[in-house]
Amino acid sequence: MFRDHEVAARRVVGHDWDDVPCFHAYDYRLLDVRSDDDEEYYLAVSYSESVSAWRLRDGRWLVYRRVEPLGEEDAATSALSIDTRMPR
Repeated sequence: MFRDHEVAARRVVGHDWDDVPCFHAYDYRLLDVRSDDDEEYYLAVSYSESVSAWRLRDGRWLVYRRVEPLGEEDAATSALSIDTRMPR
C-alpha cells in the first residue's frame, strides 16, 4: 500500500501468481480550510475520487469509479467501465 502524507490518498496494487497486476485501487481527497463565521476554521473535503479495478480473464480491466465534487455526497457520481489498461 502506498500513502501520500501531503494529500489524503492511498493506492493498492494486487498481483497474481505470475506477479502481474490483477487488482488496483486508489482514493484521494482534496481538503480546503473553511469557516462558517470567520472565527473558527475547519478542514472540509472539496473533492474526492475512488477507483477499484479488477483484471478480467481476457486482459481488460473492469473499473468502478466514484467522484464526489465539492464534498457534496448527494452530487457524487459512480460508473462501471471496461478499459484495455490498468487505471492510473
